[in-house]
Amino acid sequence: MSYCIEMINITKEFPGIIANDNITLQVKKGEIHALLGENGAGKSTLMSVLFGLYQPEKGIIKKDGQEVKIKNPNDANDLGIGMVHQHFKLVEDFTVLENIVLGMETTKHGVLKMEDARKKVMELSERYNLSIDPDSKIEDITVGMQQRVEILKMLYRDNEVLIFDEPTAVLTAAEIDELLNIMKNLIGEGKSIIFITHKLNEIKRAADRCTVLRKGKYIGTVEVAETSKEELSRMMVGRDVSFEVDKSPSNPGNVILEVKNLSVKSKTSQKSLLNNVSFKVRAGEILSIAGIEGNGQSELVYAITGLMKSNGGEIILNGKNIENESIRNRTLTGMGHIPEDRHKHG
Repeated sequence: MSYCIEMINITKEFPGIIANDNITLQVKKGEIHALLGENGAGKSTLMSVLFGLYQPEKGIIKKDGQEVKIKNPNDANDLGIGMVHQHFKLVEDFTVLENIVLGMETTKHGVLKMEDARKKVMELSERYNLSIDPDSKIEDITVGMQQRVEILKMLYRDNEVLIFDEPTAVLTAAEIDELLNIMKNLIGEGKSIIFITHKLNEIKRAADRCTVLRKGKYIGTVEVAETSKEELSRMMVGRDVSFEVDKSPSNPGNVILEVKNLSVKSKTSQKSLLNNVSFKVRAGEILSIAGIEGNGQSELVYAITGLMKSNGGEIILNGKNIENESIRNRTLTGMGHIPEDRHKHG
C-alpha cells in the first residue's frame, strides 16, 4: 500500500488533557482523506503536529515511507506539506500577490522579482481554476476569495499534501460547492488532501476515505462510499443520531423590520452598491437574502446594522426609523449581527 503520509501512534498532551491519544493516520497518494470528529476531538491538533506547529510526546511521522522529523512549518513545506488553517494566516494590508509569495520571494542581486512571481501565480490560478485579482488587498476581498489565496499559497510552494482545516466553516453554499470541485481538481493534478470536518454531507460528496476521532482517540478508518451517514455519525459521537428535525409550521406575526428604498454608494468611486432595496421582516420568520457573491448582500447588512452609511431610504425597526441611530443604539433596540468573518469583525 502506497501512503504519502503515515502518522503512527501519535500522542500529544497539553496541561490536564491528552489531545491525541496514540492515534494512527495513513493517507494514500491521490485521495481526499476526511478527518472526522466533533469539536474538541483532536483533529486540528493532529494536523498541527503534521504541519510542525506542535511536537508530539510520542509517535513517528513518515512521508512517502521515510521517517521524518517536522520541527516547524518550514520543515513541513520543505517536505511538500501545506495547510489552510481554519482562521486564515493572511496580512490584510498586503495584496493577494504579496501574501502568496510572502516568505518565498524571488530575488536577483537582492532585488525582488515580483513579475516572475506574478507570472507563476497567474499560471497556477488559471491551471487550477482559482480566479483571483493579484493586486487586491486582502481586507477588500471576501472570505471565499481569501481561501483561494490560502490554497494558492500552498500551490506556489509546490506542496503535494494539502491540509484543509474546517474549510467550509465560513463559506456560503455556493462557495462550498466551488471548494469541493477545486479539491477534486487538485486530486486530478496529483495532489493528496486531508480534509478536516464534522459535516457528513461534505464527506459523502468529496472524500474517498474517512478517519474518525472521538475525544482524542482513534475510532476507525472507513471507505466513504461503503459507509452511511448514520454509521459515520455513530462513530463520531458514540451513539445513534436522528437526522430528522421536528419543526412547527411558521406563523409570522407583525412586521418588526422594514427597509424602504435603501440605497448605498461606494465611498471611493460613488458606484451604486444598493439601489432602492425594499423588504419587510415579520416576527417569527426567517427571511433569506439570495444573490451571487458581490451583489450587495454584505452592504445591505452593513447599512442595516449601521456599519455603512446609506445614501437614501429608511430602516424602520419596531416602528421607529433608525437610519440616523448609532450602532450601539441599534443594538440596544434588539438588533444583533453575526458577520461573515466573525474573527475579523467580532
